[in-house]
Amino acid sequence: MTARYPDVAFPKAARAALSDSQLRANLRRATSTIRTRRRKVIADLDDFEALRRAGAYRRDRSLANLASLIEQFAERAAAAGARVHAAGNAEVACRTVYQILAAAGFREVLKVKSMTTMEIGLNDYLEQRGIKVKETDLAELIVQMAGDLPTHIVVPAIHKNRSQIRKLFLDEMGSRGVPPQLSDDPADLARAARQHLREQFLRAKVAVCGANFAIAETGSVVLVESEGNGRMCTTLASHLIVVVGIEKITQHFSDLQVYLQLLARSATGERLSPYTTVFTGTYQGDGPKQLDIVLVDNARSGILEDPIGREALRCIRCAACLNVCPVYERTGGAAYGSVYPGPIGAVLAPQLTGLVSEKVATSLPFASSLCGACFEVCPVRIDIPKLLVHLRAKAAAKASPGERLAMGALAHLFADERALGLAERTAGRLAGAIPRRLLELLPAVAAWSRGREVPLFSREPFRMRPLAHHVQPRPPRTHPASPESSPRDARPSWWPRTPRAYFRKINLSRPGRPPSSTTELAELTSRVRRALSSAPYPPTEEPGGWHRPGELHWPDAPDRFARALEELGAKVIRATEESLPQELAQRIHTSSARSVAIPRGLPPDWLGALGPDIEILVDDPPLGPDALDLVDWVITGAELAVAESGTIVLAGGANQGRRALSLIPDRHLVVLAASQVKPRLPDALGSLDPTAPLVLVTGPSATSDIEMSRVVGVHGPRHLEVILVEEGPNVVATSA
Repeated sequence: MTARYPDVAFPKAARAALSDSQLRANLRRATSTIRTRRRKVIADLDDFEALRRAGAYRRDRSLANLASLIEQFAERAAAAGARVHAAGNAEVACRTVYQILAAAGFREVLKVKSMTTMEIGLNDYLEQRGIKVKETDLAELIVQMAGDLPTHIVVPAIHKNRSQIRKLFLDEMGSRGVPPQLSDDPADLARAARQHLREQFLRAKVAVCGANFAIAETGSVVLVESEGNGRMCTTLASHLIVVVGIEKITQHFSDLQVYLQLLARSATGERLSPYTTVFTGTYQGDGPKQLDIVLVDNARSGILEDPIGREALRCIRCAACLNVCPVYERTGGAAYGSVYPGPIGAVLAPQLTGLVSEKVATSLPFASSLCGACFEVCPVRIDIPKLLVHLRAKAAAKASPGERLAMGALAHLFADERALGLAERTAGRLAGAIPRRLLELLPAVAAWSRGREVPLFSREPFRMRPLAHHVQPRPPRTHPASPESSPRDARPSWWPRTPRAYFRKINLSRPGRPPSSTTELAELTSRVRRALSSAPYPPTEEPGGWHRPGELHWPDAPDRFARALEELGAKVIRATEESLPQELAQRIHTSSARSVAIPRGLPPDWLGALGPDIEILVDDPPLGPDALDLVDWVITGAELAVAESGTIVLAGGANQGRRALSLIPDRHLVVLAASQVKPRLPDALGSLDPTAPLVLVTGPSATSDIEMSRVVGVHGPRHLEVILVEEGPNVVATSA
């Protein structure tokens, strides 16, 4: 059973977190590391601000047309072989997943990290009904073993250090082959997790994952991850269930040209995450035989009715706002009482149905200093400070009668200059006469004073000091008073508005009613249409300024590609068409390999120098997971490559093979022509078939979940080598 977040208001939860010095040290180290990495990779781009504006525009454009995009996605995904379900709320979503699993007789499921499944409480729901759930992401596995709570959107175990993780692994996995001499080195801990999960991946029957994006144009699902557990689950399981919030649906495949450049840089400080997988329905002989997609509303349609609050739905779950927030860095994620912590959680959690209680929801908008750092780093320009003020106004509207009476009295006091002056002079004369501690004991003051000090009033009000020091004060600017106007209406134009006037300007209406329990797609789209018709998005024009496909020409693109890939721990060998067989054979023999696996369309010329001592296994008929696990090397071609990020694109071509082939063996060697290297990601994506089984590989599998120490090689191949061939017609990828 997953631990539950404390149902207490943020101030009380934060006080408990602040007493944990180890937690604060872990958070400070991790968030500062991510900030440093982010600054470095963003400096590589001269169009990052333009990309932010383009990302915000494309997110809003998709949300403005969400009803039709839901219908289009469902139609295209179904045409590609998927079954699409709609869930109005968390209960219906969980029940839908359970019914799918129960109907197929599954009692155990592997799970890929997913914020949406955590939001709806899927793990607990399934466990209570006898279905065992196994988290496969390293950080989520740590949290699950510890019976703990995730505290970060991207790095859920950010609050754990390496010594705590080592002890946990020994306690939980010691009986399953983990040696007692296991060190706390992050590489050793990652190897222990790999060993613990390897057999389960190879035997996988069913898996559950989320999605970073869902593409309406093609019915495709996009999953971005680092370790390879996502590829393992979405490739090796015979049945895959995808649970995705409706706001993740985007209009075009070309939107990824913007989103993917923003996401990894903002989330983990990488140019691109090690693995980005795009799949559309099911593929014959490649991946799951059955695919179910559950579209989750859970109040998102209601949030769309709020022209201000709906900006939170732009979020692409990068957690950049958490990494710069001074409040989060000191309290951690559990204090927010929700799976969505930090600044984005403070504006998203109160708007989602049933995610937090009313007392937590009303306290979260105040869990911020309004410093604005979150807006400055948000890749899709969510104005979180504006949303926080908006939600604070809603919380103030629900204040107790006594608090409203006190605030109303203060509003009148601050609106009347003479009354305010009298109150200041009176307070100044009484300064020191009443002990401050006594004031803090008063019931009406106690709740307010717990987080503040009761100030001492000066005998000389600040507003009167210019007169006392013989400085001629600026004459007040007043509006001409009409016969009907009162002295209060003739206040200076620069005078601050009263709280009451401010609250009247803000829409205090709550989001729409929680969705009904129906799973009918028609009802879901109907709710979204009603929400958008009541508060339509204003028309906007697409911003420019970012580099679109074909606008950049880098003659040194192959050299940049080699440098970027080697920075990630891969090896790049330069060759000519004539020297390719010898270079390939040398790489295989140097590693003392005995066997290699190849796709059926690999050119025979490449293997001409291997010799008889190397067993060549052709993936035709398909090799089983156990056979691939015993292979020393897999050799494939590639569809394209990206110079800027060091990314290799596999698209299921004849010389690339199915997805499992390049995933399971420990060593992957890719042969790539220099002419296949594109300058930047948009150039590569613009050349691809979006419905092909796409995998973007950016270095070996990796993780930074243990004290932000990057460890190469987790669940995917631990070694990646590329032979970059200057030219050659036999090297260029061929389509399947």
